[in-house]
Amino acid sequence: MSFTRSDRFRRFLRSAVPVSALALAAALVAVSSVGNAATTKASGTRGAAAAGVLRIAVTQPPNSFDPAVLADNRSIELAQNVFDGLTDVNDQMKIVPAIASSWKVTGGGKVYTFHLRHNVRFQNGSPVTAQDFVYSFNRALNPKTASPDSFFLTDIAGADAVNKGKAKAASGLKAIGKYTLRVTLTHSAGYFPALVSRWPAWVVDPSVVAKKANWATAGNAIGTGAFRFTGSVGDSQYTFTANPSYFGKKPKLQKVEVTVLPSTTAAVARYQSGDFDAVINLDSPSIQVVNSNSTLKKEFHSRPLLRVVWLGMGYNKPPFNKLNVRLAFNHAIDRAGLIKVSAAGQATPASGWLPPGLPGSIAGTQKPYSYDPGLAKRLLAQAGYPDGKGFPATDLYYTLGTGEYEQAFEFIQNQLQQNLGVHIGLKQMPPNAFNALMSNAAKRPNFYGYSFGLDYPDAQEQTTYLGITGAGYNFENYSDKQYDSLVNRANASSNQAKRAALYAASERLRFKQAVDVNLYYPNTTWLVKPYVHGFGESPLYTKKWLNVSVSK
Repeated sequence: MSFTRSDRFRRFLRSAVPVSALALAAALVAVSSVGNAATTKASGTRGAAAAGVLRIAVTQPPNSFDPAVLADNRSIELAQNVFDGLTDVNDQMKIVPAIASSWKVTGGGKVYTFHLRHNVRFQNGSPVTAQDFVYSFNRALNPKTASPDSFFLTDIAGADAVNKGKAKAASGLKAIGKYTLRVTLTHSAGYFPALVSRWPAWVVDPSVVAKKANWATAGNAIGTGAFRFTGSVGDSQYTFTANPSYFGKKPKLQKVEVTVLPSTTAAVARYQSGDFDAVINLDSPSIQVVNSNSTLKKEFHSRPLLRVVWLGMGYNKPPFNKLNVRLAFNHAIDRAGLIKVSAAGQATPASGWLPPGLPGSIAGTQKPYSYDPGLAKRLLAQAGYPDGKGFPATDLYYTLGTGEYEQAFEFIQNQLQQNLGVHIGLKQMPPNAFNALMSNAAKRPNFYGYSFGLDYPDAQEQTTYLGITGAGYNFENYSDKQYDSLVNRANASSNQAKRAALYAASERLRFKQAVDVNLYYPNTTWLVKPYVHGFGESPLYTKKWLNVSVSK
């Protein structure tokens, strides 16, 4: 991708944290100390909160509320309730109208004409016009804004010139009257409606941005969304209030209170005592606690993410330039056992690189590589390394971030030693250092652990920015002309069924070549009280709060 990986790297942090015996013991003590009475209270009463108020616990604070510079998951999940774009992604992962009521594609797939709703207003009462979108897009592209995800808009004609500081406005952006926006692209792109559903394309009020340098703060942030960002206390508490002038159906909630607690275990304990109505992104210790509590088990939910965890291998460097080595590694790892160790069972063994639920994924039809140590050993011998003899010294590089995957990598190390006779060293690194190393082509490791979660439900993102020849984040350095052709044809088409078929063909090729050791597709997890309706997670992010209600 034409962005710094450290920003997209935030998506790496959504998976489960592994549980050690010590951590689990501490978790059990912390939660059980709340007592059975607290559990009964939490299940049967609303607690101290007023009706119409939703109280959520999260583990990380947001970094910003400026749509152009959003990067971390928490900022995106909160800000999506304050701002809107031309399009949106619904709960079924379909692209649907938002501020644009409709759009049409002409010019051989290169011209998109968006027709805006006439009744949309910013939260300060100002009407939203097509020129506001022209301003917002150009602002996100402007290098002075330093948007980490301006790449979402670089298919627009003239966008690169703005992004490089050579122009102030993209030539492909035109406001046709007050309520029509015409966008001309440099090439046909069937995925463009998905791109403009994302945060760099969310509309902001030019007059508000111009008046205050700190405009994207509590009480100052002005969007078009169903909720206003009205209050904050340091990095620990955030308050959002319903927007009565929202252009869509009115919010059912009056207020949402978000509290940041770095410890999910502590959040679960307070959830039990009635302080919170929902806790999102539970880690493995917390999931173990949930599994031991009958009440919590009833209030626990999980759902597959559009995310995959894999082991990357240097595709054109020894020893991984040999197909049989890559196949041997794939057959040597027990994915089901790995999931029990690293994700508390909240994941699915991976077959294809693209996660299930994404058009073009083969996960529903292609079985994962079998766990077959005997076959793995034979394949490695055929590659010239019988019983691992002569296999070059190899280290597996990875990062933990907030603690992810430590036991997963230890499990993988043991499996490769036991089943192949290959000794793999483990090199744990801090996230920023790992990111810098992966971005350095000259020093990039030959074997590493990685994960990617999609930002919009289109295979174009993963295949184009991480898969094709020369892609900035194709860390395997995989290169295949047929694969590139399939992906590029899919990207250019506006026929969604054709696009899915082409991506699926590219996936089958990638699977046959054993480019990666795809490990698992993780779930997202949450707790929510029975008196809360409509709250949950989507395969991308936490659902918007518009349809959430709280019973008295």
